[in-house]
Amino acid sequence: TESREGRGFGHGLEAYVLLDLVHLGKKKIVNDLPQIRHVGKLFENIDLVEKPMIIRPTAHYSMGGIDVDKFDDMSTTLPGLFTAGEASCVSIHGANRLGGNSLADAVVTGKIAGDGAAAYAGTTEYSAGKRLVDLAGQWKSRFVGVTKGGDARQMYAIREEMGAQLWDNMGIFRTQAKLAALAGTLDDLQSRYDALRIPNANPVYNSVFTEYVELGNMLQLARAACLAATARRESRGAHTREDFPKRDDANFLKHSMVTMDEGGRLHMGWKAVEIANFKPEERKY
Repeated sequence: TESREGRGFGHGLEAYVLLDLVHLGKKKIVNDLPQIRHVGKLFENIDLVEKPMIIRPTAHYSMGGIDVDKFDDMSTTLPGLFTAGEASCVSIHGANRLGGNSLADAVVTGKIAGDGAAAYAGTTEYSAGKRLVDLAGQWKSRFVGVTKGGDARQMYAIREEMGAQLWDNMGIFRTQAKLAALAGTLDDLQSRYDALRIPNANPVYNSVFTEYVELGNMLQLARAACLAATARRESRGAHTREDFPKRDDANFLKHSMVTMDEGGRLHMGWKAVEIANFKPEERKY
């Protein structure tokens, strides 16, 4: 908000505000705020005793992920695929979480998923199957087709533009107009990505091709997040719609479920939230 209203420094992804603790004096900072001082020195090479530290918003946890079909083994609807921790949507924390809970999340669901995967592997006969062979063939063909010349700089340009557009239109505050503009931009970036060619045809340790695949994954996830954010016309947890500032349990006390068909088209769906011992209530702190 400070940056948007002109009281910060820089623009776009580079915008920041300053945390100034110099007036507290060295003794108090060293004795009472050692961790904050350590973070400043570690990441920005700034000593808060001497000068202000640069502050920017960042994402540090994903609330949502691969849908869990059975909580007792963390399996999914895809046979043989198990998920845990931050990669899973097991709804332990709802739309937000307390700091540090991600460790318990990973430890608990990781143990359950590990046991579930081991049990599955112990009772399932391995077979490559036609589906797996077909998919491997498709990836080999894609590798050959993509690594025919081209300029890798175009790939990095798409990634930078995607990051800037996500930050400006979906990063912190969201509106229908911003999300609609973002959806159009992501469609354009997807078209440019589909036409990409990269210069490295080496099949071994090809980091450029790895980055190419990762960029495609990020574009898919960005489109999925944009679709879900557009459909959720309320504010909840880390999802802040300025045009729908109130939480709406009557219509949106449910999970956003985005699926993709074989043609690459995304579809919006919903899944009911299972309410157990703790009833949902408005967050007032």
